[in-house]
Amino acid sequence: MTRSMMFFAAVALLGAGAAEAQTPTPAPAGAAEPKAPAPAAADGVDAVVDGVQKFYADAHDLKARFTQTYTYKVYDRKQVSTGTVYFKKPRRMRWDYTTPQAKVFVADGQTLWVYEPEENQVFKRSLKAAQLPVALTFMSGEGDLKAAFHTQLLPSKDADRYVVELVPKKHEGDYQKLLLHVDKATFAVRASTVIDPVGNTNHVRFEDVSTSVGLPDAGFQFTPPAGVRVITDAK
Repeated sequence: MTRSMMFFAAVALLGAGAAEAQTPTPAPAGAAEPKAPAPAAADGVDAVVDGVQKFYADAHDLKARFTQTYTYKVYDRKQVSTGTVYFKKPRRMRWDYTTPQAKVFVADGQTLWVYEPEENQVFKRSLKAAQLPVALTFMSGEGDLKAAFHTQLLPSKDADRYVVELVPKKHEGDYQKLLLHVDKATFAVRASTVIDPVGNTNHVRFEDVSTSVGLPDAGFQFTPPAGVRVITDAK
């Protein structure tokens, strides 16, 4: 899986754990807030998308455990990763991967850092140069999913979930479409699947989702450790 594909997955999933001794700044922490009353049931794709957008517009921050399964279509091979993800407005996120190896993604609002302790290297990329999709900007209340994507509801195997297909209206080189598995009671995204142009899939399942828990800003700051090779991505 390329770093660009992993990054798009990170921001599109709406939302992993390097050991603290290897992490340049401590991960955010926070206690789960009480579950909000369930909103009225949605009756169409527009209502579901509006519900998802409102859920994240109302959340100041988000924390969740995740399991990521990347499937290589040609080789019929899967790679499974686990960790914890954090989001905080405006445009800040952090993915701490614990398995199969420690790795940290940090976006501080200006720069994306990808730290690979085992390789002793850090990749640095400007968020402006990264041309972030609406999937991240709507987390900050800035984007409009219906304006950026063609949307439709797909059949769901789970009675308590909607499945929304999002196909970008403008060509995106890194992905073909995105599927959101949405909780019918809260409109939170419980899983998402990014499908790239050649059919590889990046599926992420979220558990123990907490919102507006007061995550500290320090958890979204990153300073490369001494002696680590810093590679700047010019894309």
